[in-house]
Amino acid sequence: MLLGRAAIYFDEVVRRGSLRRAADVLHIAPSAVDRQIIQLEEELGAKLFERTPSGMRMTAASEILIDGVRRWRRDLQRIRSEIDNLVGLRRGKVAIGIVEGATEFVSAVIVEFRKRYPAIEFRMQVYGAQGVIDQVLSGDIDVGVTFNPPNNPTIRLERTMIYRLGLVVCPEHPLADRTEISFSECASYPMIIPDESISLRRVLDNAWARHVGGTLRAVAEVSSIGLMKTLSMQSVGAGWMTAFDAMNEIEAGTLIFIPLQKDDKIELSTLSVVSASGRNLSVPALLMLQHLGQAMENHGVPII
Repeated sequence: MLLGRAAIYFDEVVRRGSLRRAADVLHIAPSAVDRQIIQLEEELGAKLFERTPSGMRMTAASEILIDGVRRWRRDLQRIRSEIDNLVGLRRGKVAIGIVEGATEFVSAVIVEFRKRYPAIEFRMQVYGAQGVIDQVLSGDIDVGVTFNPPNNPTIRLERTMIYRLGLVVCPEHPLADRTEISFSECASYPMIIPDESISLRRVLDNAWARHVGGTLRAVAEVSSIGLMKTLSMQSVGAGWMTAFDAMNEIEAGTLIFIPLQKDDKIELSTLSVVSASGRNLSVPALLMLQHLGQAMENHGVPII
């Protein structure tokens, strides 16, 4: 029979790629992890890893086994969460994948969530827009928050919010008193733009080519929303992003958001909460979905 401890140790070795790194995460000796792997191999009658100088390499048998182990771990976590929910403990864990531009939005939701459910723990990781989808489908995360998800039957759109693209500028910027701006007006100011690793860049490039023409040029092309905000606050230029990207700074008054005027029609952009179709989520994950959806409604923007 597959032992629970051995399965957990096996999963960590697969994730970390070595006995030592898995042992560090599990807070036990590498030899204890190795013994469990050997015992598991003997019980299954198959070799699970090739031991190499650089770490543990998966075999064909382990590729098959890992799917079952991870399903078992997710199901066990869900069952424990549901039992805890029945007795009023509201404990459990939620794994969330977040696209970089939505980190402040999700952080604000978690602050409120923790007031009601302080015993629920979170594992949060930041990915590109497609990376969030990939992690949801792989089962490594329960809930994803991403921009412009694909129309895919394996992805369930739990809630979607439409947002506007615009510029963030420091309060001293010449455009700071504007309530809207057109693409053509932006061309005469130094701009800070996201690089191609950020999903917003494709939307921006397409809109710029249609409304202004030529190649979008900037004083800085950046792979981090955080760095874009810092450069904007330091008057290096005006940063292209959405209001979600700079929620805290806009509220504090250190940045001002100027949306594109509605006449400059651009590709519809959305922020969506997603999960995997057909997957049963734990009670904590379902609660988190509810809170994310409610926060979107409270933002007062169109909901799909």
